[in-house]
Amino acid sequence: MSDKNQLPQKNRHYSDSFRYAFEGVKTTFQEERNMRTHVLAGVIALLLGLFLSLSIAEWLWIVLSSFLVFVMEILNTVIENLVDLVTKEYHPLAKKVKDMAAGAVLSTTIFAVVTGLLIFAPKIIQLFF
Repeated sequence: MSDKNQLPQKNRHYSDSFRYAFEGVKTTFQEERNMRTHVLAGVIALLLGLFLSLSIAEWLWIVLSSFLVFVMEILNTVIENLVDLVTKEYHPLAKKVKDMAAGAVLSTTIFAVVTGLLIFAPKIIQLFF
């Protein structure tokens, strides 16, 4: 059996697992413009949260919604890459799968935006009025 056909070895140490996982996150960040946009939005939410002195519960919602978007963007990237690995040619089912994965990211992003508005808008309005 050639090297290409052999199954990869299991990670021998937890450090290997973490290294590969961080490599996956790094690759997504480097290759996906939308991931960089989501991370920027997360950093802005973090800074705004520090400025507005969020409660623990508010922090929980901001962090949860931000990380859900990050995770969905990674999963979307995985799905897109797997579809591209299976076929480089246009296929209606491939388009459908990619559109559905993108829809999952969009839905999660809408959840994060609504969460941010519910938490930040009253505090920002209170600053000015």
